[in-house]
Amino acid sequence: MMDDNNSNASEEGVYTPESTHSDYSAYSSIDSTAHLLDTIGIDRSLRDVEIENKVDLFNLLEISSNKEQDEVFIKKFGLKSIGTFGGICLLIGNCTGPGMVNISYEFQQGGWILTFIGYLFMLVLSSLAGLFIIESMSTIPGNSKFQLRVEFTMICRFYFGKFGYILSQVFINSSLLISNIASIIICAQVMDSIILFIFKKTCGVSFSQGWVCIGEMDIVSFEQSSPFSEYMLFTLGYLSIIAIVVPLGFLNLNDNIIIQVACVGIMLVIVGSWIVIFVMLGLHPDNLPPIGTMSGISQIMGNCMFNYAYITTIPSWVNESKPSVNVKKSIWISSSISTAIFIMVGVLGGLTFANMSTDSDILSLINSSSRSNLFSKFTVYLFPFIVLASSIPVFSIIVRYNLTQNRLLSPCYANFIAILLPWIIVIPFQTGSWLNNISNYSSLFFGSIANFIIPFALYLKSIQFKRTNHSNLSTDQKLILTEISYETVDWEENDFIITHFKTLSYIPTKFSKLIAQISLALLCILIPIVIISNFYFI
Repeated sequence: MMDDNNSNASEEGVYTPESTHSDYSAYSSIDSTAHLLDTIGIDRSLRDVEIENKVDLFNLLEISSNKEQDEVFIKKFGLKSIGTFGGICLLIGNCTGPGMVNISYEFQQGGWILTFIGYLFMLVLSSLAGLFIIESMSTIPGNSKFQLRVEFTMICRFYFGKFGYILSQVFINSSLLISNIASIIICAQVMDSIILFIFKKTCGVSFSQGWVCIGEMDIVSFEQSSPFSEYMLFTLGYLSIIAIVVPLGFLNLNDNIIIQVACVGIMLVIVGSWIVIFVMLGLHPDNLPPIGTMSGISQIMGNCMFNYAYITTIPSWVNESKPSVNVKKSIWISSSISTAIFIMVGVLGGLTFANMSTDSDILSLINSSSRSNLFSKFTVYLFPFIVLASSIPVFSIIVRYNLTQNRLLSPCYANFIAILLPWIIVIPFQTGSWLNNISNYSSLFFGSIANFIIPFALYLKSIQFKRTNHSNLSTDQKLILTEISYETVDWEENDFIITHFKTLSYIPTKFSKLIAQISLALLCILIPIVIISNFYFI
């Protein structure tokens, strides 16, 4: 009898836009409410008392029967259609960014022993941060198997309250937008270099001279970041990037997965070609010391942390993952693959090139090596575009999700801030490097807090909330549950979760809490040191 009730409740709990209001009638019964409370995880002994509170809690999670409203939410947010392979590619793409080109220099200056340990440490720390925020999502009532749509900033509002919600909007969205600003500048400059490489000239409109064209003979210094030496209103590279990237930002996250898969595939081919060149040039152990200089050692953690700033994308990925996706395994696989790529490029590149300078990066060294060919030159131009341009729409989408959930902003204003504003900000600074440097340091500050401090703090807060057995919901938490229930269209449950998600399955919660507390304490000490050392040794 119990199996039949559970089966019926499960079938009724999966919503489709074609459903009618009568399909939800069973949800008003006490039996269906009891099944929902099973899903939430309320202790059975609590159901014999205060029955009105149980019905109230159920009503907070009642599924919308408004078809027109559901169609709006389908367009505003993506559905659960991201598979395992697509999700892993998404996470790898967000993890392997522009910092890869300087990893060999980091290994050489910091020494391979401490740098290797640093990347292994960040592999574990970033994976735990991602998994702890997923567990915090699972602790929210009604979301034990990720049935509800809960974005990163909404998790913060549920556990931290309105003030924490405002701060999280600032730190999380600033981290993503600043990363996009830096990526847009680099992509525009790289695209101008590609146009110059293929067509022997590139053009644009400057603030002082109007329409200008630059050929290879007109470049003052090949070390400058842009072919143009003056301030530009726009360039052909900038306009080309807009045409390619901006439309992708108006799509949903699940619509961008095919782009992420393709870009990760191309990135792996490019990295493979680098490894071949490293071997052909010869690996020399004397080039890579076991212990580096003091300035190199002091910047190890900052560089490592910069390369693992993908945690802010995890809640949105979980929201749109298929029920068949094992999110825990996907996190560990993607972070392990990314770490393996970092270490291979860092160690092999450090063994190949001697006495790398602060201005050295793998791209320029390969381009000037004796084994350079047409394909390697093309990959040098293509790599920054592939790893950066693919992440710009993803970050824009996640900012839009954060701003539109709970109807903080209308889709029109959210799209302007998330997608268009970064492109407007970079217009006067496309050809310079100082705004990019400021963006990198700002990203380090906002990104370290958004990707590491907030996830561990959320997990500790969720443990405290879990002890109440969901029996002491605040007014704001009730409003949050009501809102996210109406913003959820795809109510499918994750197949790999029996009761609720747990980061460390075989470790008692008190030890998981201790790990989170130690990690948070270390980060609170480490992050200021990282920021100060990056300024001091610049």
